[in-house]
Amino acid sequence: MKVNTNKVRLNKSQQEAFHFLLDMKNYEQLMPSDTKSFEIHESGKGFTVGVGSLPKVGMRLKEAIEPSKIIFESPAPAFDYTLTIDMEAIDDTHTDVALDFDGKFNMMIEMMAKKPLTTFIETIAENLGKI
Repeated sequence: MKVNTNKVRLNKSQQEAFHFLLDMKNYEQLMPSDTKSFEIHESGKGFTVGVGSLPKVGMRLKEAIEPSKIIFESPAPAFDYTLTIDMEAIDDTHTDVALDFDGKFNMMIEMMAKKPLTTFIETIAENLGKI
């Protein structure tokens, strides 16, 4: 299952955008309004969030390629997914950001999760555009 957002323009340099998105504390302000819980992992390299009807979703930092890409992965071996955040410098004060979610789920889970996950990822992108 793939969810790709449209690019969102940030009023930040690519370096500023990268460091903003590398700081897990900043993700709380990007979450949807129906967020029930948000917890940063002890390591500081990931978070778990409970939103709406979705079960809690965890994101663990897998790789950071400064200043253009951050990749999160599932912290649970039972689920196989990644969230890739690509940052493209437009000029010294603007960066385009795109979020790409890629999950390998069985058909039943995909049918149940596709709409809420799509809404979740798109909301993060929309909220990022308001920063």
